[in-house]
Amino acid sequence: MGQKLKFVLSDLHLGAGYARSGDNPLEDFTVGQEFAAFLREIAQESHQDNREVELIINGDLFEFLQVPAVTDYDPTISYPAEAYLDSSEAASIKRLNIIVEGHPEIFDALSDFMHVEKPQRHVTIIKGNHDVNLFWPGVKSRLREILGASGSRASLMRFADEFVSREKIYIEHGHQRAEKMNGYSDSFDPRSADDPTQLYYPVGSHFVINFLNEIERRWPFVDQIKPLTTVIWYALNWNFEFAAKALAYFIRYSLTLSNTQPDPNREPLFPTAILLERLEDDGRRRDMAQQYKADPIFRQKFHQQIQHYLDRANLGQVESINFSSLKTTDDPLEMGRMNQKQQRSMLRQAAEKITDQEKAKVIVFGHTHEPVQELLSNGSIYINTGSWVKDFSYASPHTWEMLFRGMHQSNRPDRLPYARIDYDEYDRPQAKLLYVNARIITPPLPVTSFMEPKFEIQNFFEKKFQRLFRLLRTQLGIW
Repeated sequence: MGQKLKFVLSDLHLGAGYARSGDNPLEDFTVGQEFAAFLREIAQESHQDNREVELIINGDLFEFLQVPAVTDYDPTISYPAEAYLDSSEAASIKRLNIIVEGHPEIFDALSDFMHVEKPQRHVTIIKGNHDVNLFWPGVKSRLREILGASGSRASLMRFADEFVSREKIYIEHGHQRAEKMNGYSDSFDPRSADDPTQLYYPVGSHFVINFLNEIERRWPFVDQIKPLTTVIWYALNWNFEFAAKALAYFIRYSLTLSNTQPDPNREPLFPTAILLERLEDDGRRRDMAQQYKADPIFRQKFHQQIQHYLDRANLGQVESINFSSLKTTDDPLEMGRMNQKQQRSMLRQAAEKITDQEKAKVIVFGHTHEPVQELLSNGSIYINTGSWVKDFSYASPHTWEMLFRGMHQSNRPDRLPYARIDYDEYDRPQAKLLYVNARIITPPLPVTSFMEPKFEIQNFFEKKFQRLFRLLRTQLGIW
């Protein structure tokens, strides 16, 4: 066993929290105590085994897109889009302060985790598409101040603009490779070309700020499925009105921001203007909903047309696609699943390329919220660390029906995935996908995606007892 040990996780999406009075429908993170306990456990392992540990948070640690830049935040207020659109350095620091106040246990845990004496414990943060505000030096400085990462502790905290490529591992959030709608032309310097005091926000960010932030107050699950476009396909099956409004907004905004217009020869059903009119007018939308439900031929043609718009947002080289040859069916759920498979395939292909470019033995992405461990063709390991927020991407049709009917579903995630990377005595990395409070019994590689955790009963209850004991000691003030 070597002396180095790394842990990688992603997509905590820390928002404004629930700390103040009132609910906050834009907050998705609910496992602060579990996160703190996880850091204590790996810190204890580091101390016991005398091993240097690095915690790498691979993007979307913060949910800047759903925290308004205000001085006195109130979660019961529905803030206008303008409160979220200001991405200046000063506004980003305001947001960070609100997030810290909403999740004190997270920042206490991170601060306690960092350890300057040997064996040292480091934290590395990679920015994602929801926390690109980490670009600003003032935001990094404020975070260092909050975590006490200055002076002799300054080297314990590092920031990566886009990826970590060292020690035979490559770690990147993945939004640059998964979807055009979330991509940046220059992720190292994401400032707006029109106003360098502001950040550039891609179509996906504007869709969150201008549409999801408001609609999520009624439908809190809408951003808990990846990619975002999949929720439109799923909604078509259970709530045509919701799907139509989301689709209309998406088409208008994506066309405006991308400065592109679809080829009229590729639209088998409606010209864009007529389609938008039918989607946005109450009466015409009801007529379309009835036709959509009753006529499978209409459904398939409608799917073919809207797939063109959604693929423009999801694919990097969509212009090369022959529109008439795109595979479509009259089943919106099948279309949504193909949408998800497409995103996973894009990241898998990216991982294959990176192994050759970076000579990495371990490739780690996040972003999709789907835990994955796979063996690549050259023998390298690809891991996606999923997320620490609730994900409904693979919920049952019954669950989705209940969601669209407004039935409450638990906001707590079913599992908390992370990657563990051990180094042997020859400095070779060995990586595996694991879950907090459960040990995965992994079959021989290759490992298929979306593995279900299997519990060892004795280990499960031992960890439960340990956590309860720690909690009791903490409450008694003797921790």
